[in-house]
Amino acid sequence: MTCPYCPSRPISKRIGTTDLGYGVFRCSACRRKFNERTGTPFNYLEFPTDIVFQVVLCRLRYKLSLRDLAELFLLRGFTFTHEAVREWEERFAPLLTEQPRRRRQGKVGRRWYVDET
Repeated sequence: MTCPYCPSRPISKRIGTTDLGYGVFRCSACRRKFNERTGTPFNYLEFPTDIVFQVVLCRLRYKLSLRDLAELFLLRGFTFTHEAVREWEERFAPLLTEQPRRRRQGKVGRRWYVDET
């Protein structure tokens, strides 16, 4: 792992974790503290990454409304607004859809057959 602030490699793991349980590190060169999420699109999330991805995946796959998703996860004990769901979708949907697109590239031939279903 390298420091997200400087390209230095000598880092040390600090005792303790963040509120969400991510490890905290300290760079020996610039003396800044950071965690596993620093420098990634997930940096300022207040919820675990897997929960956010579940919300975005449900939004994309099942076409649930923003308010329905907020209500559904409220039953599971996670409190967030429909605006948070909209922001997460805008921020993380491209990340989720990019991987299947890359796998699919080059698999289509010159002809296709599409029936009425």
